[in-house]
This record gives sequence, C-alpha cells and structure tokens, in this order.
Amino acid sequence: MTRTDPDAAFASRPPIILVGTQRSGTTYLGSLLGNTPGLRYWEEPRHIWIRGNAYAPDDRLTKAHARPRVRKAIRSAFAEFAGDDRFCEKTPSNCTRLPFINEVLPEAKILLIVRDGRAVLRSTGEIMNAGIPSGRILKRARQTPPWEWPAFLGQTASALHRKITHKPLKYWGAKPPGWKQWIGLPRDEMIAHQWAGAITCALDDAPEFNGHQLLTFRYEQLMDHPESTARKIADFLDLEDADRFINEICKTADPSRTDKWREQLDQSTLEAVKPIMLPVLERLGYQW
Repeated sequence: MTRTDPDAAFASRPPIILVGTQRSGTTYLGSLLGNTPGLRYWEEPRHIWIRGNAYAPDDRLTKAHARPRVRKAIRSAFAEFAGDDRFCEKTPSNCTRLPFINEVLPEAKILLIVRDGRAVLRSTGEIMNAGIPSGRILKRARQTPPWEWPAFLGQTASALHRKITHKPLKYWGAKPPGWKQWIGLPRDEMIAHQWAGAITCALDDAPEFNGHQLLTFRYEQLMDHPESTARKIADFLDLEDADRFINEICKTADPSRTDKWREQLDQSTLEAVKPIMLPVLERLGYQW
C-alpha cells in the first residue's frame, strides 16, 4: 500500500479548514464544499485534532501543543483520508486552536465564518434540548484511541444518560478557556459565555495570518448576498469548479435563517445575555 506524502499533497493541494463556533453555518458550508469535485470532506474529525492532547483542560491548543509526533500524526491522517483529492474539514472547537492549526498545517486555507451570537444562542439551545444522536456519541467513542478513552468516559456517559432519560444536555460544543466555571449558570448565559469565549479566541489569533491564509466573513452575508460571498470564498480557495459551488450556494441560501432569534428569544433572555455578548458583537460589527 502506497502512503500519501503529506508534504507533497498539501503543497500542491492546500487543505481547507472551515472554522466557526457551533451553529454558525459550518455544517451548511462544509456540506456544499464536500459536494465540490476534487474535495474530500471530513466532518468534525475531532479525535484527530486532539491526538496527543486529549487530556488538555479545554479546547485551546497553541503552537506548543504541536509537538513533532503530534504534527506528523495529524498530517498523515488527513493526507491518507484525502488521497488524491484536496482535504477539507470543519471542527467547531478549532475556533480556539488557530495557532495550533497554523503550526500543523501551514499550507492550509482557513475560512473563518462568524454569526450573530444571538442566533447561535437560539440554535444551540435547540440542540441541547434534543440531545446528541446516540449513534454519533458511539461513533466518536469508536474513533477515539483506547488509551484516550478515560478523558471522555464521563462526558460520553453523561450524554448517553441524558439522551436515554430525555433530559437536556448540561453542556454542548466548544470548550474555550474558562468553560468549567460557566456550568451551573442559567443555560442562556452559559451559551453566551461559550460563544463569546470561542469566537474571541479566533478573533485574537486571526491577525497572525495573512490574506492568503485566512478569510473572515459573516454567515449573514452568505445568506443575504450568496453569489458575491460565494465567489469571494471560491476565489480565496482557488476552487477548480467554482461555478458549481457558487450555483449551489445561490440555490440553497435562505435569508430567513438569520432572523429566527428575533422571534424566538424573549426580552428577558436578551437582557440577561447582553452584558456577555455585546462587547463581542460590537467587535464583530453587529448592532444590538
């Protein structure tokens, strides 16, 4: 069996890394990129990204975590998965890991998608009520190396128990620094802190990248102005079949997705999360 050489593969076919908090449109955009000829899409290979760092206290990984053995393992796994295609993936917790990603995959093209935190709050609440599908929980357990199972046994057992007993999840999604102190807060405030913490990591780290490495755009722009935003993305990624990707975005973009929070979040909820979210929303250019 001939193994794919990561250095040669990534030099000629730069990996595409889609970064954004949970419920910010990464699944939507990732699925469309995955249908683009020449791309091989891996949805949330979290177990690969944390190889050798599974016992870290939160999702934040820096250049120091990219030890030679870790770097080699991740690059090899992604190159083998992609084969002769161009690698593409999305993992929401990568919002907190941009320096680590740059050290592991310096060839990568990174798409940073941001979304109004109030929309993320509404959508995350829905997921926490419904719970994670049992099959997905077990799939992640199977993907995790046995020697790293102890790091996840507690949260896996809790997620399964809450799914079986139809109880809402206590916590779901990225774990930026400080996440443990938010558990026990009212749920809306906890999600607000989580969103603010995760996207702030990405915003703080983004200046380390040049315009050829990272493109930042809003989910709302993609929904309201699909053709121009999709073309900007396609040009940045240098997609071979750009027209097909752009056409798919234009056919599927739905501007109504951006304003559901206005109808479903009551005033008391908005007032409770405003002190947490407002500074970050303003930094992103959103208005309250």
